[in-house]
Amino acid sequence: MMIKFDKEKYRKIAKTALKKESKRLASCYKNRLNFDILKLIKLYKVKNLLIFIPMATEPNLIKLRRKISKNCTIFVPFMVDKSLKMVKLRLPFFVSKFGIREAMDSNAYKKDIDMAIVPVIAMDTKMARVGHGAGFYDRFFANLGYRPVVVFVSIKDMYIDDKICDKHDICADFYITPTKKYIKKVCYDRDVVNRARRFDFRSWRRVANI
Repeated sequence: MMIKFDKEKYRKIAKTALKKESKRLASCYKNRLNFDILKLIKLYKVKNLLIFIPMATEPNLIKLRRKISKNCTIFVPFMVDKSLKMVKLRLPFFVSKFGIREAMDSNAYKKDIDMAIVPVIAMDTKMARVGHGAGFYDRFFANLGYRPVVVFVSIKDMYIDDKICDKHDICADFYITPTKKYIKKVCYDRDVVNRARRFDFRSWRRVANI
């Protein structure tokens, strides 16, 4: 008999799985994800990129900053009230009142970003995000006014073949883990398809996102 999950129940299961995974993974294993991220950035010719400062159970894309910054400007989220703003990635980081690492506060970036790489706890069959439940990213994207390419990342494949998310939860074009990769069935234009010949999307699982 198939077990039915709701969002809260699956969030707890996924959090536990990610904690276990973060303790056992070798860095070379995690680098599989980083390699695909770099290829996607190049494929889309990204000039302005939003990434994140990782927690212990999240991929560390900060390690890629030197390679990424050769061709594009990197931004990270900064918590403001119940939403986020984008600030330039600058070191060193500090620990905020929320207990997480953040870059130093600066003027918010007002122009468009080309791609946003977002950490997830899990993803459902609509390619919708299961996060920590605070809704920061949902409010941020709702107020953005446009839609960049959205890439979900996780250190473990926590895709669930069920619709457990809410209508306001943000959805992805791609979901990348060290072992499996997912792609929305229609997520790029003809120009991107022409440039994607060296990116083997045949190995990606296609998700309807409807």
